Amino acid sequence: AVVSTQSTGFALGLKLFVDKHTFKQFVVSLSVFVISCPVGIVVGMAVVQNFTDVTLTKVVFVLKALATGTFIQVTFLEIVAPEFSHRHINQLYKMAMLTFGLIFISLVMYSIHDMPSTDFCKNFLPKPLDHSVGL
Repeated sequence: AVVSTQSTGFALGLKLFVDKHTFKQFVVSLSVFVISCPVGIVVGMAVVQNFTDVTLTKVVFVLKALATGTFIQVTFLEIVAPEFSHRHINQLYKMAMLTFGLIFISLVMYSIHDMPSTDFCKNFLPKPLDHSVGL
């Protein structure tokens, strides 16, 4: 998540700079981005505390699907596509670097996936409250 947020922040800053936005637009856009990250964490914590295991699984599935779709749309339509429209750098070189990056990230994710500490649901989310205790 941290790498994704850093990449997104860098891409946003670069896009705002390349499009020659005013300093005020630059600051407002980046401020909204920076504020939205902690807000997302708070919303996630609220979701975890207020749903049962089955509902929580469904909510997490939907939110991950939305996040993945947004990431794919921004990556391929907003960032990668304009890069391939410029002819000043060899297109084959660009495709090779894109392929290398995808393979590299896939290998990193595969190696992280095998680590037991990365199981999001077991290690990060708090355990559901047992309301029967103390009755």
